[in-house]
Amino acid sequence: NFIDMIALYQDKIGSDVKPSKSKIYAEIMFNKIDIFFKLTIAYMILGLVMLVVAFIIIFKPEFKPKKTTTIFFIILATLFALHTFGMGYRWVLSGHAPWSNIYETLVYISWSAVFASVIFFRKSLLALSAGVIIAGIFMFTAHLTDVDPQITTLVPVLKSYWLTIHVSILTASYGFFGLSAILGFLTLIMFIFRDKKPHLNDIIKHVSAINEISLIIGLAAITVGNFLGGVWANESWGRYW
Repeated sequence: NFIDMIALYQDKIGSDVKPSKSKIYAEIMFNKIDIFFKLTIAYMILGLVMLVVAFIIIFKPEFKPKKTTTIFFIILATLFALHTFGMGYRWVLSGHAPWSNIYETLVYISWSAVFASVIFFRKSLLALSAGVIIAGIFMFTAHLTDVDPQITTLVPVLKSYWLTIHVSILTASYGFFGLSAILGFLTLIMFIFRDKKPHLNDIIKHVSAINEISLIIGLAAITVGNFLGGVWANESWGRYW
């Protein structure tokens, strides 16, 4: 009875701010689907498989199944589309850009890493695997027990269009930097074996070129994002830094 009274009170007094039944149902469905947790498992498994296949092809050039990169790219593009759908779904439910807390930020960094791989480096199996691995790492971190995935209201300072502009540009750079880090580690591994396998030198140059492009994009994004953050700070507190 008391719960019914509370519900009646909410309907009468808080009708302007209470979510509609359709929105409540949509959020329940979103929680049941649990798309980001499932993507975490998919990214980790796919990243490991892609990395193993990439190293087999690198160290045994004669073993190169036809259209390997294309097949993996199609699978990754499908997961990326689901990831994008999940972030858009969360955006609609929360009413604000889905990078306002730690959980959402980690999910968005994962998205940017896969975005970098799918859009810029789709012809390199090693770069694709690096993007998936970094996405899996960030998504796994997002689903640790002390990271709260709850959709919450924005704190006052974040109620600004700058959340969409500044944070999206700045945080996207982390995905590119993460991709570069993984590529750097993989290059160091290839350095160990390049004396015995001279053909690795060409692969190292190719991967290093991809790494440099990724770093340039990441550096440009984080630079622009920092200056935009200063503009936002000036609007919020009257000081740029």
